[in-house]
Amino acid sequence: MAIQKRVFRWILLLTMMVPVSGGAQTDKDGTRSDPHASGYLQVTGPCQFEFPRDHGAHPGYRVEWWYYTGQLYSDSGKRCGFQLTFFRVQIGPPGSEAEWPERPSAWRTQQVFLAHAAVSDLDRGRFYFDEKMARGALGLAGAVQEEDRTKIFLGAWSAVLTLEKHFLKACSDRFCLDLACLPLKPPVAHGDNGYSLKGSRMENASCYYSFTRLKASGRLNLGNETFTVDGSAWMDHEYSTAPLEETIAGWDWFSFQFSDQTELMIYLLRLDRGGYHPASGGTWVGPSGEVHRLRMDDLKIEILDTWTSGRTGAAYPCRWRLRVTPLGLDVHAFSNLADQELITRASAQVIYWEGSISAEGFRDGKTLEGKGYAEMTGYAAAFDLLK
Repeated sequence: MAIQKRVFRWILLLTMMVPVSGGAQTDKDGTRSDPHASGYLQVTGPCQFEFPRDHGAHPGYRVEWWYYTGQLYSDSGKRCGFQLTFFRVQIGPPGSEAEWPERPSAWRTQQVFLAHAAVSDLDRGRFYFDEKMARGALGLAGAVQEEDRTKIFLGAWSAVLTLEKHFLKACSDRFCLDLACLPLKPPVAHGDNGYSLKGSRMENASCYYSFTRLKASGRLNLGNETFTVDGSAWMDHEYSTAPLEETIAGWDWFSFQFSDQTELMIYLLRLDRGGYHPASGGTWVGPSGEVHRLRMDDLKIEILDTWTSGRTGAAYPCRWRLRVTPLGLDVHAFSNLADQELITRASAQVIYWEGSISAEGFRDGKTLEGKGYAEMTGYAAAFDLLK
C-alpha cells in the first residue's frame, strides 16, 4: 500500500506540473493545444456543450470529475447525505503514447480513475467514507459512451447517465448506495456558456455544467440495515487542465436547493493572504430553469463559527451568513454534521471537507429553507499538489 501511495502521488504531481502560458492556437470550440503546456488541451473560452455527448469523458484535458451529492430520507424519517464522485486524471499529453516502448502491454493507459463515496448518517452523527483507484485499462475503470448512454465506472462502482435518469451504485463494507436520479431541470452551463474562470489568466478555467435538481430514489444500506429512500440530488461535471494559481490556497464551494424551487451554486477561491479571488462567483437557477450568473461583487459571506478536526487540526467553517445582493437573498447556512472530513490516503492523498448542509432565511422578504452540500479544500494544508 505504501508503494501504491507513492506511485499515485508521483502520477498526480506529474499531471499537475504543467506551466500555463501563451503562444497557442485557439480552436473554434474554445480549446487549444499549448506546446508550453506539454500538449494538454486548455480551456480558454465558451465550451459549447452538446448533450448527451458531453456527459462523457474529455481525454486531452488533465483532470475531470463527475460529482453527485444529495439528501436522502427513509419512510421512517431517517436523514442521510451522500456523495459519489469519479475522477479521471490523464498522466500524459495527447500523442505521448508514441514514446512508449514498442512491446505492447494491456496495462498501458493514459488514464487513471479515482472514486470517493461517502454517507453522512445525520441522525446518529456518523460519517462513512470509502475510496478506490484503478488504471483505465483491462476493464478496471473507464468512461464508456454509447449513443444515448454514458457509463463512468471503477470496479463495481458506477454512474450511468441515460436520457431519462442517472443511476448510481457504490458499496463498501459499511454502506451501499443504489439510486436512480430523475432530472427535474435541464443541465445548467456555468459562467460563459460553460467557461468557468478560476483565476487571473484565461487558461485558469474549466468547462463546468450541473444538473441542479434531481429527484433521487432507491436503496441505502448502513451496516445490517436497509432503507428505501427518496430525496434530492445535485450533479456536477467539470474538466480542466490548469492548476490553481500560486496565490490561491483552496476553495469553498456551496450548492443549495431551496424550498421556492430555485438553486444556488457559489465557489469562493480563497487567497493565501486572506479574502477571495475576484474570479469567484456562482450561478442562480430560477424555478423554470432560467439562469443568472453571479460575480464576486454580488456575494457577501460571513463565517460565523468553525469546527476543528481532531485528526488533522484543520479548522473548517461550519456556519455562514450568505447574501446575494441581486437576488435579495439572505440566508444562514450550517453543517448538518460537524465531522464530514475526508482523508484520502489510498487515492488522491488530499484532505478536504465535503458534507451535508442546510440553510434558512429570506429571498425578497419571503422565508425559505434550503438543503445542500459544501466542499472546502486547503484548510489542513494549502491545496497544492506540487508541494
